[in-house]
Amino acid sequence: MKISDTRIISNYTVYKKHLNRHNTLFGGQILFWLDEVMGMTIRKYSKTLFVTASIDTYQFIEPVQNNELLKIESYVTRVGNKSVEVFGEVTAYNAEERKNRLVGISFATFSIRKDIKEFSKLEDVEYETKLEKFVCESYNDRKENKVSIREFTKNYIEKFNEYYRG
Repeated sequence: MKISDTRIISNYTVYKKHLNRHNTLFGGQILFWLDEVMGMTIRKYSKTLFVTASIDTYQFIEPVQNNELLKIESYVTRVGNKSVEVFGEVTAYNAEERKNRLVGISFATFSIRKDIKEFSKLEDVEYETKLEKFVCESYNDRKENKVSIREFTKNYIEKFNEYYRG
């Protein structure tokens, strides 16, 4: 299965009700929306029922302001025997500046529900872009702590800018 077959993109408008005391998007709201989108990704990936096992990491890169448009894009990056890793990329669009910027990235693990005893073998995913390749191939280094999430994030920002801004 191609990664694009698992991809979900969802958009949100940031309103005053979503802001924290610093007048930026409340982090909990981002995580709520992120879990929702990543959950859609896993449902698109497989008919087997999964639950969110963990939001492994979320890196806040930049704050999100009132009235900005938030885009959350997620896709499957790693498949195990009973669990799946999903990557999420969060960007914000500022209409006044007419610019998109990366504001966060995340990894989450979804596990097959405990009451599901029989299920088909989970299908592996194949990356299609250099950015997807970078994310997918980082799995072992991230899990073995050969690269910190901070270092991964720094490298991802560079790759993101190369990919989208050429």
